[in-house]
Amino acid sequence: MPGASNGRQNEARDGAVVRLDHVAKTYRIGAVAVRAVRGVSLSIAPRRFTMLIGPSGSGKTTLLNLIGCIDAPTTGTVTIAGQNVAKLSDNALSDFRARRVGFIFQNFSLIPVLTAYENVEYPLLLTGVSAQKRRQATLEMLEAVGLKDQRGQRPNELSGGQKQRVAIARALVKRPDIVLADEPTANLDSETGASVIALMRRMQTESHTTFIFASHDPHLISHADDTFTIRDGEIVASGAAA
Repeated sequence: MPGASNGRQNEARDGAVVRLDHVAKTYRIGAVAVRAVRGVSLSIAPRRFTMLIGPSGSGKTTLLNLIGCIDAPTTGTVTIAGQNVAKLSDNALSDFRARRVGFIFQNFSLIPVLTAYENVEYPLLLTGVSAQKRRQATLEMLEAVGLKDQRGQRPNELSGGQKQRVAIARALVKRPDIVLADEPTANLDSETGASVIALMRRMQTESHTTFIFASHDPHLISHADDTFTIRDGEIVASGAAA
């Protein structure tokens, strides 16, 4: 996909694939205002393993939702792949998210009535890719995650690790600029979690995609290229691996 490649080259020159400027997010629960994110500014470099770390309720998932264009900030600016997402119409934003952002969730979020193949193919259907290109890309991605032989199985016929591999393939099949992962190893045993981390790192290297995680998993965090520590909705520390 030349367009995606050129976009990533431009982002690399600009130094950030994700930029948040003074972003705040306040939710209202009845008459109560909950300040989930408080004036966060950060830049995330392309082609990196970036971790958002912090205790439960610190604002990690809210930040992921803002970066993934699932939610909009109350104040501040979110720029993804050079695009100020606030300037997009609802339809344009949905299309932007569908093409440029992949998601991996701790509960896998696979469609239970679809096979592994159909789950991975689904994002390509949403973006209007031709049948021949869908088949080629889906089979290539299933082979890359080691599940080509399980392509006809439904989620209830797969192990937890296999489900997460399907979720990774689904996130990457459209060659997004960024992949967001919310506690992707939380429902896996240590051995399976380690194999999934290794797979994500390999896929990140091969696809030149930026991975952004929210996680408590020390093993996953140990693989970070960059970290942002969040407490009470604010970035309190950041750093890059040596």
